Amino acid sequence: MSQLQVIARYTVTYGNEIEVESLLTQLADATRAEPGNLSFATYRQLHDERELVLLERYASLDAFTAHRATEHYNDLVLGGIVPRLDSRVVETFVVDEASQFLPDPATPDAAGAGAVTPDAAGALGLVVRDNPESQTYDALVGDEIAGTLLYEREGPRLVLTHTAVQNRFQHHGIATALIAAALDDIRTKGKKVTILCPLVSAFIAAHPDYADLVDPEHPGKI
Repeated sequence: MSQLQVIARYTVTYGNEIEVESLLTQLADATRAEPGNLSFATYRQLHDERELVLLERYASLDAFTAHRATEHYNDLVLGGIVPRLDSRVVETFVVDEASQFLPDPATPDAAGAGAVTPDAAGALGLVVRDNPESQTYDALVGDEIAGTLLYEREGPRLVLTHTAVQNRFQHHGIATALIAAALDDIRTKGKKVTILCPLVSAFIAAHPDYADLVDPEHPGKI
């Protein structure tokens, strides 16, 4: 069954952060009530509160089209949020649910791809999956996306651009577990990485056994 993953990247105009946050809270509540919406999460860049990433999942393209025809979308997004942004990029991806989950870490062939080492994250039952269509690694707690690592493909390597964890899931080791699982999976696939995300850079500095994954010609901000 195919679903639709939406990734929206917002840069908020300086001085409008509080207004946009309030509007996004209203938008999230209204969108999650739509029958075709499967998830809606908003993330703020760790070092710049003006940079936001929205991750939305819909049951189908028709469900997403219906979302964009709602009164709350037109009032909150087009009427309230967009005029308060410096930039807005929206990408949509068809996602095949049958091929997204990483191997179960309990199986011999998992190669550690889905392993979650922090105790707190493990207690939440965290599962990490790769979504090649949307170019994200998602950390799932139950059916909810608790954190996301965004990447871009550059030939034989992945450019790791941004890691974010929802506010209510912070301080549970989710970012660490997500990054570790993603890097383990990338190693299994025989790829190298370029690091633009400061959280991934800090993780590799603290875990130098992952340093061999960094492309020496294109290391990024490591």
